[in-house]
Amino acid sequence: MRGKMALPVLALLCLSTGCTAWTGDSYVSVTPHAEGYAQTEPGDVAEAASQEELTEVLARLVKNHTDQATVDVSQYDGNLEKELDLATREVMETDPVVAYAVEDIRLQQTEVGVRQMVSVEILYSRTQEEIQAIQPAWGESGIKNRVTGALERAEPVITLQVANYQPVNLDRFVRTYYEEHLETIMECPQVVVQVYPDQGSERVVEIQFRYSISQETLLQMRRDVQVLLNSAAGYVEGLTSEQVKANRLYAFLRPLFVQSRPSETPVYSLLCVGAGDSRSVAMVYGLLCRRAGLDCQVVSGTSNGREWYWNILQLDGVYCHVDVLTDMEGGTLLARYDEDMEGYVWNTKSCPPCPKPVPLPTEGETEPEPEETQASQPTAEPSAPEEDPSQPEETPGE
Repeated sequence: MRGKMALPVLALLCLSTGCTAWTGDSYVSVTPHAEGYAQTEPGDVAEAASQEELTEVLARLVKNHTDQATVDVSQYDGNLEKELDLATREVMETDPVVAYAVEDIRLQQTEVGVRQMVSVEILYSRTQEEIQAIQPAWGESGIKNRVTGALERAEPVITLQVANYQPVNLDRFVRTYYEEHLETIMECPQVVVQVYPDQGSERVVEIQFRYSISQETLLQMRRDVQVLLNSAAGYVEGLTSEQVKANRLYAFLRPLFVQSRPSETPVYSLLCVGAGDSRSVAMVYGLLCRRAGLDCQVVSGTSNGREWYWNILQLDGVYCHVDVLTDMEGGTLLARYDEDMEGYVWNTKSCPPCPKPVPLPTEGETEPEPEETQASQPTAEPSAPEEDPSQPEETPGE
């Protein structure tokens, strides 16, 4: 009778103390009582026979986001009391995921019958979802590929586990990528980078992209901008003259402009709201020109002592300055050359020179026609066909 009663009583004791669950390689303790450990089989517990093995067990527990566990160290070969602290420091200082996700690891040596055990308590600074969201990357190119994808999706944060880690100037990279992809990236975010740990060839890199607008709104802005960009493309479809393309794009942009003010989303604000400053106007006009096959770049400098942006445009092989915002007030897009830029200051080393073209006289040369006289100076001809610049101005709705 006593033999028949033994198993039920033992089972009841396990349930009453019972505070244990086994998952994979780690023992998860809900209520860590030594009495409960005594009922388990040795094969159920993660084992460590050296400091290296103990470090590996701790790293595995973190990747599974295990809060509490027990490790069997009965076969440990070494000074366990001394090496518990060493193993904790090693895993927190060298394992990238642990350095990223863990605030503290607490180890305590215990005895369960004849078995030597170590109870583990892990305090996390990251959620399980954040750990699972870590993406792999290889070197500088891997980081940049992940960053460009995040920018295109307007993601607020990405976390990478980078092998062959090398520091990358992400501020400059993000700014450059933004300026080269104005049609898809609506706002240039502030970039905040955290690297874990401080040394090693493998690191976890957390990259935050701080936008002033929500991800959903930024993606909707992109869709709205695409509609206007497609409309602008229709304005110059089929044209071959670079001068006429430049004038048509100016004519497309001019009626959209309503008020002068800065914006964190310059392309959207100008095209869809009608608000922008010299930077917004120069960026958008440059974008429209490049999409139409024209060589056009944005120039930053000053005009009469104030910060100002304009464009340098190439027409039929000749470079000239165009100040679109200034010319919106006059209604005519003018070509300016370096000698005409009184009051403007810019870095001439980073921009192509714009000398005024001097035609070489030839024998029997006649006075050029009025249309030819203006060939190097874009003028607003919104609605005028290419062959008749005297017709009334065209607006985007016409």
